[in-house]
Amino acid sequence: MTHHRYRLDTRILSVFFLVAMPFVAFGAFVVIGMARGALTEQVGADLEQRAFQTRTTVERYVGDLWVQLRLVSNYPDVRQALASPAKPITPDENDRLSQAWATGDKTLNDAVVGSIVSARLREVVRVRPAIRLLQVVDSQGRLVGSSSRGGRILNADTAWFKSISTDPILEKPWLGEVYQPPGSSLAVYDLAWPVLDAEGVFLGALRAVADAGDLYGVLAPVRLGRSGHAQLIRASDGLVLASDDSARVLKSVMPGFAYLRAAMAERRGYWLLPQVAEKAADGSERVLEAPRLVGYSAVEQLPNVQWLVTVEQDNEEALAPLARITRYLWLHFLGAFGTAILLGLYFSYKIEKPVIDEDIHLHEEHLPKDARVVDAEE
Repeated sequence: MTHHRYRLDTRILSVFFLVAMPFVAFGAFVVIGMARGALTEQVGADLEQRAFQTRTTVERYVGDLWVQLRLVSNYPDVRQALASPAKPITPDENDRLSQAWATGDKTLNDAVVGSIVSARLREVVRVRPAIRLLQVVDSQGRLVGSSSRGGRILNADTAWFKSISTDPILEKPWLGEVYQPPGSSLAVYDLAWPVLDAEGVFLGALRAVADAGDLYGVLAPVRLGRSGHAQLIRASDGLVLASDDSARVLKSVMPGFAYLRAAMAERRGYWLLPQVAEKAADGSERVLEAPRLVGYSAVEQLPNVQWLVTVEQDNEEALAPLARITRYLWLHFLGAFGTAILLGLYFSYKIEKPVIDEDIHLHEEHLPKDARVVDAEE
């Protein structure tokens, strides 16, 4: 039986290898693209989760301030200051008190700021530096005690007093938006708590002015790599309320907030924001923010405010592991492709090279003797 002998043609192998390499490279980069999308979704979900955790911490922080106000409302000095029924304020007395408080009348100032309950309020402010001002008002909105001179002497027409005095039996707290008082560089926000007697009758209220910069103490520990950080913005217009960049607080809108609003409309917890740039005076473009992934969570447990906690990270840093893998894949592809070409050239050269040197003429030794004689005679 005749046995077939097979020989591996290296040229054919090299050709198929060269043909297969582009398809392998294309498939590898398709997989890399799919991995990029999956990694983006995973990082976005992680940022959303961090934003949710930070949001609950902010809610808990403000809730602790309300607990402090509730404890202060039960102080005997506060109860004593509000024990007497408040007399209605006539229009003439309204004008007189407002003018006296605005001009810094010493008698009125001593009666309000120098009272026993005011001394007690100052003790609270000393142990809780985040509270810049603490005041007690009666059921008519008249100021009866204050840790320092500030605010208004009459508060009946203010939003916070109207809110807590409308239905005081619910004992609902009040929280105001972050703002900057006139003539001050400090960003603050207001809190209020109603003071009720044993029967639930409204006696007055406690008002606190808290430092908004202290809110950043809640956001500061949130760090992701080199660029990941958290900030507090207003959900209605994107105004920055608390951030590691103090120059933006109450002065600028979060760059790319319009794109984040699209995520809010689609109820997505994260969004990839493109690069944000602005034109400088010389006509050149200045990059404000690089492309970044932003996760967000809306504050829900705090009334009267529209706050949004965002956690963001530069897209380049978030996808850095995949970028390194892609670079190594390029090097691997180029190395394999170059090796295939060199091997193909090498084997092609070895196959085409003659096995016997033409100068030796070894084929003549295999001629018949008669043929050699004829050649010799000729």
